[in-house]
Amino acid sequence: MTDPNARPFSTTWTIVSVVLFLAIELFIGTWLGPVVVGKYVSPMFHYQLQMIMHLLSLYLGGLFVGVVSPGRRLMEPAVGAFISVLVVFLMSFFMPNWFFRFDLVKVLVGGGLGFGIALLGAWNGEAWMGNLPPEELEQTTRGKLRASMWDLDEPTHPRPDRERVK
Repeated sequence: MTDPNARPFSTTWTIVSVVLFLAIELFIGTWLGPVVVGKYVSPMFHYQLQMIMHLLSLYLGGLFVGVVSPGRRLMEPAVGAFISVLVVFLMSFFMPNWFFRFDLVKVLVGGGLGFGIALLGAWNGEAWMGNLPPEELEQTTRGKLRASMWDLDEPTHPRPDRERVK
């Protein structure tokens, strides 16, 4: 099972992705919040800013997982993004405002957009780090970084960047 494309779906990386999306959004909000608070802006601007923060966190979270994950991890952040959007809409059960009411179409559209953006981020991160062939691992900085991050070579998590010794 040295082929990185043959890796099974990882629930752990999906959960890590959901937590990572939240952490990145909190980081962006902490940095951006003081710039906007106290300024006269329309309520629509706040919604737009929140949307941009959420979409940026999905992309950056997918990018991060694509860079640090062992082997190909494209679907896990995408599924995590859909779950993240679903959780936001599930919170609408506790909101008294009609704008935030639960609607399956909103969940599918928002979840689909989140899925696609996180998948794009993971794909870009994976393309940047890449599952490099063994001859490139010693030649490139990213190959050395990739090899140094994941030392394990177990039957459940084989190293995608080198051939197994029988």
